[in-house]
Amino acid sequence: MTYQEFKPCPLCGAPEQIPFAGCTDFMVSKESYTLMRCLSCGVVYTLDPPSEEEMKRYDKLNQKLKLGESPSGLIGKLYFRVRNHMLRRKAKLVETQAYRTNGSLLNYGAKTGFFSNRMERRGWKVTSVEKYHEERLFSLEMFHHRMIDIPEMENLHDGTFDVITLWHVFEHCHDPNGLLDRFYKLLRPGGILIMACPNIQSTDAMHYGPYWAAYDVPRHLWHFCPSSISGLALRHGFTLMHHERLPFDSFYISVLSEKSMRHRMAFIRGMAVGFRSWMVSLTRRGKSSSLVYVFRKRQETE
Repeated sequence: MTYQEFKPCPLCGAPEQIPFAGCTDFMVSKESYTLMRCLSCGVVYTLDPPSEEEMKRYDKLNQKLKLGESPSGLIGKLYFRVRNHMLRRKAKLVETQAYRTNGSLLNYGAKTGFFSNRMERRGWKVTSVEKYHEERLFSLEMFHHRMIDIPEMENLHDGTFDVITLWHVFEHCHDPNGLLDRFYKLLRPGGILIMACPNIQSTDAMHYGPYWAAYDVPRHLWHFCPSSISGLALRHGFTLMHHERLPFDSFYISVLSEKSMRHRMAFIRGMAVGFRSWMVSLTRRGKSSSLVYVFRKRQETE
């Protein structure tokens, strides 16, 4: 198939697209999807994904882990240990990049509220947005923290927040352009937008090809590298100020990739690949399995 057979890029509108990879939903449906790459903006996207309403039946991964239930198995226990460490690391990142230890923070796609709770305990005024009722209810019962649904964002006032965070959420959003425009309005002058996303140029992505678990079709609609996500943000008024690696993602993603390939000793093999990816990212940050991007809101005169 050639690029002329496909629709314009859903993000930038450019006409030239080429097939990037064919991937399978190994976790839930076993359905296959084509990934397309825009030759203009460089963004890779999942072709013809389910609608936002249909996506509910695909979004069943790691529900026990999301809802904080007792972990079972080695991977589950490791997940909880890593999560606690990363909550501390994320909080430090926010305060370092925002140059403040308190303020107003919007946590978009807050899931069950562990990060929101951590920031509230550190003195931040936190507004959390989560589309799933089950997660919102868990946050209310566990942390006494009320989250709002996505439509309620319309009630938020422009220029309200010092920081907006999305932790492995942006790649799931059906309307990235609209969302970035909304974030620009919600941020105060000089406010920052922090987003964590998988990196399709990572060492482990190159190793596993279409079996790389972080493609996670069809739940992941967009697949970014540093240049494509920074270009997208720039078109919506944001300047990339900093990016850094998420050090543990390469291990988790590599183990899941090995399981998708049904390899024997998947955990050991995945840890070995993850370690190699982690080592490469020590000196080549852009090869990290996942990256955290820090964008600053540009002023109209910049």
